[in-house]
Amino acid sequence: MNILRNKYRALYDIDGISKEYLVKIEHELQIKLPNDFREISSFYSGGDVGGKNIHSFLFSDPTNLIEETLRIREAVDLPNRFVVIAEQAESIIVMDTENKPSIIWLDSVEITKLDEQDFIAKPDVWEEFSDFFNYILDDEEEERKY
Repeated sequence: MNILRNKYRALYDIDGISKEYLVKIEHELQIKLPNDFREISSFYSGGDVGGKNIHSFLFSDPTNLIEETLRIREAVDLPNRFVVIAEQAESIIVMDTENKPSIIWLDSVEITKLDEQDFIAKPDVWEEFSDFFNYILDDEEEERKY
């Protein structure tokens, strides 16, 4: 995890959240956050990385992880094990807190198919949150080269 921390530090200021915030996220969403997500949140609290606007982990921000997850859960009966990480143009990125792959980036219209994983368009997936985070950091490094 130190490699990701150092990679992030080379691009951004460290901006993590406290363990108390993590406990509140888990309590509010009734989930157990993966260990790699917990570790990354010690230096990253959401926001724009690599052109992906990840929902804030902070409750004070209007578009935060908890509120967006609860909103999508209510709108489409999203199973509780999923956390909404980001919403991109016509797509959504979720974290499955119980199964692998952990990160699933799918077309928004297929959000109701998450439980069965019976997608029309093949989603992008990452085994762990840390794999996804590394991917968006790579994108940021590429963007900064130009």
